Amino acid sequence: MIGAHDQRRGVVDCLSRVSWSGASRFVPFFWVDGRFRIRAWPDATARALRVPAKSAVGRFCWDVVAERHHGRPDARCARCPGANGARSALARDARSEASPPMHCAILPLSDPSHGALVWFPPVARDGRGFGSAWLEAVVIRGALAERLGSIESTLEGLRRVCAADDCELFVLDTAGKEVFLVDCEGYDREAFMQLTHMPLGAGYPGTVTLLQKPLFTNRFQKDRLFLRGEVKRCGIRSFLGVPLVEGGRPLGYVGVGWRDGSVPMEWGVRVLEAVRSIIPLAVPRRVLPTRCTDLPSARLALRCFGPFEIFRSGQKLAPDAFARRKALQLLKQLVLRRGIPVHRDRLVELLWPEASPRAGANRLHGVVNALRSAIESGRGARASEYIVCRDDHYFFNTEAPHSVDLFDFLDFIATARSAQREGAEQRALGLLEDAVRLFRGDLFADDTEDESLETHRVRLRHMYLDAARSLAAMRIRWGHTDEAIWTLRTALDFEPVALDLYELLVAQLASAGRVVEARQQYECCRAALRKHLDMEPPARIRALEKLLH
Repeated sequence: MIGAHDQRRGVVDCLSRVSWSGASRFVPFFWVDGRFRIRAWPDATARALRVPAKSAVGRFCWDVVAERHHGRPDARCARCPGANGARSALARDARSEASPPMHCAILPLSDPSHGALVWFPPVARDGRGFGSAWLEAVVIRGALAERLGSIESTLEGLRRVCAADDCELFVLDTAGKEVFLVDCEGYDREAFMQLTHMPLGAGYPGTVTLLQKPLFTNRFQKDRLFLRGEVKRCGIRSFLGVPLVEGGRPLGYVGVGWRDGSVPMEWGVRVLEAVRSIIPLAVPRRVLPTRCTDLPSARLALRCFGPFEIFRSGQKLAPDAFARRKALQLLKQLVLRRGIPVHRDRLVELLWPEASPRAGANRLHGVVNALRSAIESGRGARASEYIVCRDDHYFFNTEAPHSVDLFDFLDFIATARSAQREGAEQRALGLLEDAVRLFRGDLFADDTEDESLETHRVRLRHMYLDAARSLAAMRIRWGHTDEAIWTLRTALDFEPVALDLYELLVAQLASAGRVVEARQQYECCRAALRKHLDMEPPARIRALEKLLH
């Protein structure tokens, strides 16, 4: 059986990825005035470049760079904006510029007379000194904070910080089925406008938003995941996309592209992840998604799919709200039984298999009190509305006001099956949509220690996949191809070796004329089979190749 952690790889395996370990790496930076004379030279930069502040402050930055290269000026310094009219360069709009190979990243401050922040080329990064990367992130966030008045200014600032050629922003739509382009800044804006809407799971914008993980490559020209051919013809060679989140919910993605094929992606990921939390502040509220999972309003609400989340009167409880570590484990066991009483001895056996019955009973008493106190504020002594004990049997009281996604999921599936047997397909489709939407990940996905949960996880995952298959089939019969494709892609994120889902997805993409996406999905299937099962696609999957030409 494939582990829960591996089952979320799916499309990610189709992308050339790199790994990094030096989170402290940073790009040296400094502050210049309107004439590009150095005004401030941070200690971290001085240590990284071995150039003391007294040797840098007051001088033109290109002179210092020349000394850094043993007296040989870098050829690109001759084309630096600072070498050709510094003040006009600081105030110039990036869209009107040609696309010179910039040596340094230059971010003009709000007032041109205040000068600019300048970063050396990314290849000049240094791994020494943990505080260096942290300081760089703080400086970047502070510099971009001045630009949050508009999304255009924010994206342009981010592009300049990264010394990139282009920067784009996609946001999830209200229905949660596709992402759309909000804006793009840079030299190749028209090319990036080639596709302004993409289904969730398609291309870099849809895939990053769906998986909530960064995707990056230095082999952009060979990357089949990126769908806009016009951008590749512009000469982009490195690309990075990171997910945007607001209030714990997916918001969209921000992507950055370079013509330079040697951009260190470990640095790029760290920079974008340092600033991604402030980018939504610049997005007009009218374009932000409103449908994404709102906080539950029930007195007690539990989210069991994905990481276990507990809400009391709409407020999320942190793990440290539970005085005893086993309290959460006890709650999970009771919720899984949905009101069916469990004897005290059975709970002791599950929570403390090595403890004696008497010692285990004492521990259970303390854990029960800790659980009740956490989920029920202001409860009376020895009283509980949710965690009830009768005749040494404990159970979760389903009669008390509550909202549990696991319970709703099971109810939706059962009712949908009944509606299908009765021929009420329209009603069944709505119920399956509700069930599939609730499945955010494996049951209690953040619990990797309790082996007793694995059987439940497998059963629920299979129920979800069956529901997704039925839902996709209904949508195809009714001509809702885009919705069916979205359903199949989402399901494959949870079960990347479900061959029947790949087969149906590739066929639907090809029949819809989306051959580029079909080829990409076929390659994803091959990569997933090699990674998880160490096998090549079987004959029935290889037969799909005739649809990809």
